[in-house]
Amino acid sequence: MKRFFTALAIVAIALTTTSCEFDPSDLWNEIDSLKEKVEANSEEIATLSSLVDALNKGKVIVGTEQTDAGYKLLFSDGTSVEIKNGADGTDGANGDSFFVSIEETDTTVIITLADGRVITIPKVEIRVLTFEDADAKFSPYTIAGCGYTITTWSDLIDDPQYGGPLTYNDYSYTGYEWCDAGNTEIASGIIDGGAYWNGGHAISDYYMEDCAQATYETQFAVSTGTVGAAGHNGSKNFCVQNGYVDDKSWKTVVPYFYFADGVARVVDHMFVVPTSYVYNSLLNGDGFSTPAGDDTWYKIVATGYDANDQATGTAEFMLCNGKDNIVSEWTKFDLSKLGKVVKIEFNLVGSDDLVGDYGLNCPAYFAYDDVAVRF
Repeated sequence: MKRFFTALAIVAIALTTTSCEFDPSDLWNEIDSLKEKVEANSEEIATLSSLVDALNKGKVIVGTEQTDAGYKLLFSDGTSVEIKNGADGTDGANGDSFFVSIEETDTTVIITLADGRVITIPKVEIRVLTFEDADAKFSPYTIAGCGYTITTWSDLIDDPQYGGPLTYNDYSYTGYEWCDAGNTEIASGIIDGGAYWNGGHAISDYYMEDCAQATYETQFAVSTGTVGAAGHNGSKNFCVQNGYVDDKSWKTVVPYFYFADGVARVVDHMFVVPTSYVYNSLLNGDGFSTPAGDDTWYKIVATGYDANDQATGTAEFMLCNGKDNIVSEWTKFDLSKLGKVVKIEFNLVGSDDLVGDYGLNCPAYFAYDDVAVRF
């Protein structure tokens, strides 16, 4: 920048001290060249700022893509930063003068700057819990009391939704549980091995077009997507949590999932949506709860725990923030701020108008899908 203003001063002196025959075109060309360099530097600074901002926000690099001008750095949340490199990776003359080359290994991205400095950024693998049969690595097992053999995610979908043999099983011990072994290692099930009314996580593929018809008997359904594709991004299966704990509840265990191998990891994000039963209650009210008003809110509160069962932090997601802001489509819930955890509890909390003498009047359910974990 200093060089640019010096050049302007030289031009000004030259124009005032030379005759009218003097041709200043060479100097103006130099000024134009300097302007281009200043603009290029501005772009480089913006690129560096974007990269630093992304890393400061807890995003991690999951890969790179080569472009015509250089490379694109891909972050865990789906965003990216594009970096231009010099001709043949030798200098910055035909690209960003800050950047010369990018090298990718299995674990790092190495950025070489034009001044010789090298920036090494850790790269992570993202594994996703999809609940889809094609991605399952189940070891077959039998649910006690009903004789059902489980070999795929779809085998865990109960029928009927309320009072079914897998999740209720005559209100006795069921042993309903699941584990994404060999992939994310996330595991969960029904709290204390009891029936689903006790709280927990159950697999579903149920869809209802008209949420106004939703009741407790359709507790596993969502009203986004279509039949056979109700999960996030048009997938088939997803998971539903039932349960919460507050100072009025008789329950003491908040529903959760955990890493079955006991290794602490960062859960980057997952996608969530209210079930049809919850959405109908918030939108239209039901026999227990009034419709949401302007000040009504309903949220998921996620709390992470380390290997010593100490809380690592909380993250919140608003399912409802006023009557005109009820989530109706699969939406990303960022969990990366919890840090490395071995378990995450998911509680449901509502505004005063959703709470009665015995706790929440609004149904305590939400659906989730595509849980992304950093490895």
